[in-house]
Amino acid sequence: MRAVTCWGVVLGLAVASWGGAVVEAADPEVSIALMPARYVHVEGDHDKLQAHHWIPQGYVGGLKDLSLHYVLPDGTVFSSESHALIGQNDFGADFSLTKEALGFVKFDYEEFRKYFEPTGGAYYRFNSYRSSDTLKDLTLDIGKFGVETGLTLEGLPEVVLQYEREFKDGAKSRLTWTSVKEGATTRKIGPSWQDIDEIVDAFAIKTSHEMAGFRLKGEQRWELVRSESLREEKNIANTGVLTDTKALRQDQAPEASLMTTLLEGERWFLNDTAFFASAYRFAHMDNREFETILERKDDGTAAGTHNRYNARADNDYDTHTWVGNFLATPWPWLGVGSKLKAEVIKRDSNSSYPSDTEATGDGIINTTQISLNRNKATRWGEGFSLRFMGLPRTALYTELELEQARVLLREDRKSLAGQSASDANEVFSRETVTDVRRGTWTLGGRFDPWPFLDVTTHVRRRVNNNDYDDQRETTASGTALSAFTEEQNVHTNEFVMRLTLKPSRQLRSSFRYQFRDDDYSTRFEAQDEIVKTSMLSHIYTYDVTLQPLRELLTTASFSWQKAATTTPARLASSANIPRFNADVSTWMLSAEYTPKPAVSVNGSLLYSRARNFDDFTSSALSYGADFNRLDLTTGLTWSLAEDTSVKTEYALYSYLPGSAVEVGGYHAHVFWLEIGKEF
Repeated sequence: MRAVTCWGVVLGLAVASWGGAVVEAADPEVSIALMPARYVHVEGDHDKLQAHHWIPQGYVGGLKDLSLHYVLPDGTVFSSESHALIGQNDFGADFSLTKEALGFVKFDYEEFRKYFEPTGGAYYRFNSYRSSDTLKDLTLDIGKFGVETGLTLEGLPEVVLQYEREFKDGAKSRLTWTSVKEGATTRKIGPSWQDIDEIVDAFAIKTSHEMAGFRLKGEQRWELVRSESLREEKNIANTGVLTDTKALRQDQAPEASLMTTLLEGERWFLNDTAFFASAYRFAHMDNREFETILERKDDGTAAGTHNRYNARADNDYDTHTWVGNFLATPWPWLGVGSKLKAEVIKRDSNSSYPSDTEATGDGIINTTQISLNRNKATRWGEGFSLRFMGLPRTALYTELELEQARVLLREDRKSLAGQSASDANEVFSRETVTDVRRGTWTLGGRFDPWPFLDVTTHVRRRVNNNDYDDQRETTASGTALSAFTEEQNVHTNEFVMRLTLKPSRQLRSSFRYQFRDDDYSTRFEAQDEIVKTSMLSHIYTYDVTLQPLRELLTTASFSWQKAATTTPARLASSANIPRFNADVSTWMLSAEYTPKPAVSVNGSLLYSRARNFDDFTSSALSYGADFNRLDLTTGLTWSLAEDTSVKTEYALYSYLPGSAVEVGGYHAHVFWLEIGKEF
């Protein structure tokens, strides 16, 4: 019903504007592109195809684009863009009416559909279960529409009023895969999904004006967010069929209201060689969330100990942020920049979590956990940059960004008795002060030693140090730990280099190398040694553009990505997990040939291969990917006349995963027919 309504709105507005063009405009500019047919034939897993390419199987057709533009006798400009594709819920319309030195009115609407895969994971050592379908259509319709109007009277402040509504409606898959048990082995490979119904309403008043050389801006914005979601996770036992399950159903209803005030000012000085800008932002957010979790068998009766009734959380959040920027070019060969940031954050929150912990839920609350939290944070940030162009055919730059933060967290939780005594494992409190030190330093440059060679490169160092100082904490009376992390540091080194070779107008090639090394160091309470984890990656990319004939243009690209992740688990005496190596290669080719001015032929090829599968079956799930992916497209565009064209395309999409790693593959054939007309 929504699709039909949207289609009617788009066509109705288009017809109305067309009629206006006939009456009001002397020379309207109109172009229309129709897609009478696109048909997708799938052999294999059509859900995986839809998730990869965001196109449904079967027939799709409609209006691909309708554009109108004309100027009324009084100088008012009307323009519009619209499209409507039946079969994949892809609709859009954009209309604007503008009068110089007076104002404007704009309307826009857009809706599209996103597809998700309903299967879970794979564990090839299971005999009776590999993966299963959720038996639910996992599509999410995402859209927005808005109206904006403003006055742009000369000599007066510009004032703009804006309203926008964003929405999501449908269901999507989740990666929190559920337990599947076969014999004594359990693996998290069962599919899960979540229903989503979300609406965001936003109202804004904006103004801007130039005064004494300063450009001043202000905005007051209000947002209201309402959402309802249902999440379902099914645990599958022994036989591996969905009828032998129990399901965890989680109902959530978050609501939030957000108010923001933004003030900005900027100005150029000293004959446009110096620039200063500053801004202040205040934001206040109230949000609350209601949650119910029920664990049920297939027949609807209670099961398990994960039943939670009418849980609630409330948050009150305020933030004050100020930023300032200064740029100067005292000499043509030198640029200097600096920026400052200060931020104060305050958050108060509370939550209640009633739990039914009987082996078979009876609907009576056993215990209720009550939490009170308070956060205060102060952040400062500084930045400095230099641009040097004093050497021939050379540009050098350096940037330094620093941030310091001091974060206070007070957390107190207690357990209230109900049908059962209070739970000692849910009683703890702490007061932790965290000092955060972050910094990023970059040094780079561009060199053109010869007209046919261009070199760009940079090195970057990132440091993120977190020191947790527990001022107050309870001694665990059960398994609860209020604070257990002492410090966590993340250090990153990057290097990027690109060489571009242009020996002639017909040939251009480039080589790019990207290196990244992330080191994670974490120390926990009562632990002398630091836990170290690292990730190392190399990406090699080669691109070439060749035009051997005036009528023929070709491009090619090859990318090779290598990565390795190392954790302390590699040193375990038993069930150790060695270093994980990732390796993905991608080839891309494209060509466009124009034998005649009225005829154009094009084609493209993308092939990607991953061989990352590492079998850690004895200790955990197997990691990595193993697949071959091919996207092949070819098309013909024929201009029947100066203002009329016909375009037809064919595509082959193929995805073949390794059976030990992933379930489901496909071959898909796609046919397009498009007709374009200009008036």
